[in-house]
Amino acid sequence: MVNLKHTPFDPRSFFTNATSNIICSVVFGKRYGYSDSNFKYLLNLLDQNVQLFGAGGVQLFFPIVKYLQPNNYKLLKSNISNLIKFINGVVKQHESSRDPENPNDYIDVYLNEMESNQEVGRESHVNIQNMPVTVMNLFGAGTETTATTLRWSVLYMMAYPEIQKRVQHEMDSIVGRDRLPSLSDKEKLPFTSAVLLEIQRIGSIAPLGISHSCGDDTTIEGYNIPKGSVVVSNLYAVHHDPDTWRNADEFNPDRFLAQDGCLREREELIPFSTGRRICLGEHLAKMELYIFFTHLLHRFTFKKPNDSKPISFKGVTGLIHSPGPFLTQVINRD
Repeated sequence: MVNLKHTPFDPRSFFTNATSNIICSVVFGKRYGYSDSNFKYLLNLLDQNVQLFGAGGVQLFFPIVKYLQPNNYKLLKSNISNLIKFINGVVKQHESSRDPENPNDYIDVYLNEMESNQEVGRESHVNIQNMPVTVMNLFGAGTETTATTLRWSVLYMMAYPEIQKRVQHEMDSIVGRDRLPSLSDKEKLPFTSAVLLEIQRIGSIAPLGISHSCGDDTTIEGYNIPKGSVVVSNLYAVHHDPDTWRNADEFNPDRFLAQDGCLREREELIPFSTGRRICLGEHLAKMELYIFFTHLLHRFTFKKPNDSKPISFKGVTGLIHSPGPFLTQVINRD
């Protein structure tokens, strides 16, 4: 990104490449060069699927959609098939090269667990059929969501330069200019944390969460929900409820600060959903967002290019609620 300073650019591919490579490191045990053909192929399939799944994963849970949008449905099925082939190829490489005593990544650990179950004759959902689906879930949940949150963060910092300056002033006061922020600094950076929370609230990256199935016959506020019903949680409505959030459509990080300036986390903010089916990647995502956001604002100032179109917060909604395409410009703070 340093090479792009002062030159307007779309940050989408940078964030997608970086966040996806983190998942690649965890799952595949390797990072890819951004020009690697396999990496580009993988990201293209994932990006298309995020759009094709529809809000809340409607393509998965409402079969009628495949008749309403047959071309999208066929492309989605084809992409999933190609993803499974790609992942199975990586798994075969692991099967021939792994050291059971020294697992290197998620696939190695998964194969070890499979082997352990087979040795004792234990039936388990940890099997070779579920492996590619599990890996796809990790990529789907851990790449686009984090990258999109970072895009919203850049957009809001461009739109609210005074808030960007407050974040940078706080970091400069606590961290200084001789090193980058670390996770150990987080508790000392309440305003920076508040900004991230407000971005997650107002951006509502997963507006309808992920559809779930009701485990038992349930009654909520007089409504009967039969066992097996598809349940969709409207997280966007929760995060924009005017009875909960004063001036809900206003970007205001101070709503997450107490009067003494300390961080005030609020239970109404549930970007990762809630309950027993809360997103398993919550802790990894929070660490990634904090590290990316603080490192970027520690080194750069983001501004709207002079000749670019007006900033718009109108989102594009598929499985993910993302900002429309935009250009940004970075000024090196060093």
